[in-house]
Amino acid sequence: MTKTLTILTWPDYINPQTLQQFESEFGVAVQLDIVPSAVELVERMQIADAVLSVSKGRGVDVLVPPDYAVRELNARSRLSILDHSLLPNLRHLDPRFLTGRPHDPESRVSIIKDWGTTGFMFRSDMIDESPQSWADFWNLASRYSGHVTVLDSPGEVIGAALKMHGFSYNSMTPDSLAIARDGLLALKPHLLAFETNYKPLLASGDAYVALGWNGDAAALIAQGVPIKYVVPSEGSQIWEDDWAIAADAPNPDLSYTFLNFVMRPEIAAQEARYTRYATGNRSALELLDGEIRNDPSTYPSEEMIRNLEAGMPLDEVGQRMREELWLEVKG
Repeated sequence: MTKTLTILTWPDYINPQTLQQFESEFGVAVQLDIVPSAVELVERMQIADAVLSVSKGRGVDVLVPPDYAVRELNARSRLSILDHSLLPNLRHLDPRFLTGRPHDPESRVSIIKDWGTTGFMFRSDMIDESPQSWADFWNLASRYSGHVTVLDSPGEVIGAALKMHGFSYNSMTPDSLAIARDGLLALKPHLLAFETNYKPLLASGDAYVALGWNGDAAALIAQGVPIKYVVPSEGSQIWEDDWAIAADAPNPDLSYTFLNFVMRPEIAAQEARYTRYATGNRSALELLDGEIRNDPSTYPSEEMIRNLEAGMPLDEVGQRMREELWLEVKG
């Protein structure tokens, strides 16, 4: 009987060719379970494996959590402690993505998939302005009401509202969150959607502006969609998405095989070309052509990086306040 590896991930976030190559080389099947946002990913991973097995017929083997979800899931013992001896291709990673990461300093429960920035993008054929800030994003939303999307992800959206008013991306004081709340409630009537899979809306022209990630902008540009991407002048987020193995993975050995496979330089480079996000695989970076390596929207300058913040852990009170704010904003 053919083994099946189940991967919990986002829409269109793994190159189908990568999955086909893995299936062919190792004689297995890959099943993708797609979730629209990090919120749903965390909720899915909190379901007991016994319940999941009854309802779905299988558990999750490998998942693709963002950095803050790695922290949350690890705190709840939902991620497997990684045995680095089973992952020899770790040697290909850039050292800064192997040790010292705020959310997983020793890469004990996760390895980098890719990294990027949060900002906004717009259809340059539909918008004549040259926006440069979060304040400009809010103004565009008012002007192009009904054609604007934001991510269905509280960290990025609340963070944008905080940065616009001069606060830290990670601020959780009552006063700062109250100001962010007012800004988001003013923005909400102009939104087309809270949508993490927003690329089709930009491609079709239903959306003119989207709060989102740099790799999506690069992917749309590669498809011929006239997009410009902005890292707002007030600052924004630098983030990381990771590979991880579920604590109760049905196929742990196969999961390790998959993680080691996607760290092969040629596979990691293949993924970087597909998603257009920055790779944390130093050997893979050398395989990418100059157009990708030298694209500042994908690989921002050190000066730009200094104006960005990583999403950091929130204490229990701050987390609760943000959850309540998000529920109110989404209504």
